Amino acid sequence: MTAVGNKRVQIPAGIRLHYREAGRGEPLVLLPGWSQTAAMFDEQIRRLADRHHVIALDHRGHGESEKVDHGYHLARLAMDLREFLLALDLSQVTLLGHSMGAAVIFSYIELFGTDRLDAVILADQPAALALSETASPQELEEAGAIFSFSHLSAICESLRGSDAVETTRKIIFDMLSPRLSELQGDWLLQQNLLLPRLHAAALLWNCALMDWRSTVGQINVPALVIGGRASLVPWESQRWIARQIPIAECHVIEELEGGYHFAFLEQPEIFGALVADFLCQKQPRPER
Repeated sequence: MTAVGNKRVQIPAGIRLHYREAGRGEPLVLLPGWSQTAAMFDEQIRRLADRHHVIALDHRGHGESEKVDHGYHLARLAMDLREFLLALDLSQVTLLGHSMGAAVIFSYIELFGTDRLDAVILADQPAALALSETASPQELEEAGAIFSFSHLSAICESLRGSDAVETTRKIIFDMLSPRLSELQGDWLLQQNLLLPRLHAAALLWNCALMDWRSTVGQINVPALVIGGRASLVPWESQRWIARQIPIAECHVIEELEGGYHFAFLEQPEIFGALVADFLCQKQPRPER
């Protein structure tokens, strides 16, 4: 079985970021979602490390990365990612972002274009988590918005209060299928709680207020978009994102195949095969 190593690197922002890695070859950097951790990608790391240098990054404050009291917004996470790639001298990278991890990719591209990127994999993140009440049904479907502003405000307030742990538990278990055991769900909860809840609230608020609909069309590298038929994120929004990208394919994992929000955990074989096939078929980007 492939051994997964733990490493840390200090970036110019002055903090130490933790990452897990295995394998050799073209770099594949895995970005967890909101409040998630690099450790949650271990099964994918092992599956993909036979042909790739697979790296799973803990965002600042998440997992085993340094706990700092600032910078919990997408632009800063994108800058952290940029500094991380430069610190490790990684180029021609494929970025895989799950949930908020895909929003970090959107922010990176808005700030830096696709410099150092060879391809992107976007897993189950809508272009906008919340839209105004005046948005049309078509806009809501395309964006994939799942929050009203009042609902979002209530969740963030709970994350800052005495019900923070139970609020986090509800968020997680609402995104899981019945096939995952309560023990597995509890492990996910503990991984989430490694990010202090005050920072989790700040980051969720920032993430949900961003609208990336005009950004996705700027992705000029090959892209794979993965959705789930039974996910909390509307699968139609994933197909809309793929249509905005010049070179993109979309795969919606069916409910019986584990097509929920955490498909990479629920059905690692199916998810890993999609990623491996995409990586084999994409054309390398010329070195710049």
